[in-house]
Formats: sequence, C-alpha cells, structure tokens
Amino acid sequence: MTDVLLYWRDYRKNWKTQFSGSGAPPWHTKAKLLGDLDAGDHLWIVTSGKLVEQSAEQDGFLVAIWTVDRAIENPGDDPAYPRHDYRYRILVDTDESISFSDPVPVDHILRPAGRDKAVSIGRFLQSPQKLADNKLRLLRAAAGPDLALKWLTGTK
Repeated sequence: MTDVLLYWRDYRKNWKTQFSGSGAPPWHTKAKLLGDLDAGDHLWIVTSGKLVEQSAEQDGFLVAIWTVDRAIENPGDDPAYPRHDYRYRILVDTDESISFSDPVPVDHILRPAGRDKAVSIGRFLQSPQKLADNKLRLLRAAAGPDLALKWLTGTK
C-alpha cells in the first residue's frame, strides 16, 4: 500500500464551492507517482490554514484522507483539465475515504526542520510525495478519533 501526501492549493475554491457534500472529486495530475497508484492506496490531503479559515494561516492542515479507487489516463473530457496538461485522473472511493469536519493541524509534522513559520506550508509541499513510515504514523496519530473510528469499523 502506498500513502502519498498532496498539498491542495485550490482547496477553498474547489472543495468548498464545487464538491463539498458530494464526496471526493477526481484528482487530475501530471505526476507519475500518482498515475502509478493502485486501488486501496491513500492520498493524504493537506492545505494551508488560510484556506480553512484558521488563525495560523501559513500552517499545514490535514483536510482529508482519500482512498484510491483507481488511477487512469486522463480521457480529456473535462476542459478544465486538458489531457496534455494533466496526464492522469485519480478516482477516489468515497465510501472508504474521510474528510475532516475540523481541519487537523499537522504543520509540526510536515514543515521541514528550521524552516520559517512565516512561509506558507505550500512552499514546501509543491509536488506529491510518498510518505515515509515515521511521518505516516505521526499523521495517523494527529488525525485522531475520526480516523480511528473509520479504521475500527472496517471502513478505512
């Protein structure tokens, strides 16, 4: 199983105005790492505090953990995501995914040591990255009871 960290720079625009309540949208990307994902892999979605109306505007916040249904070649049927710019489309299993009603502060886990807290977390998370086991454990712990309940009920 692969766990990948994604920074969602358009979270407020995309999630809050287009997809909230309808499950996870397809994710379009040119990143081969994402194009190689398999069913059951996870996308850990992070955005900045500014985009989730937190006072710590530059900090990173976990907003969702999506379970991959499948990664496919972008069929080019969405003009907002042309095939020549976004090679892959990641489809999400919404029943096996979780979105947090309250964003989870994870800046202390994700910000590189010694980096300026005045700089947005997005500066350090420009491209998707595979999560190392130690960071994955820390993110799971930070996600707390919402994630634990999903795992315990068998709908992780």
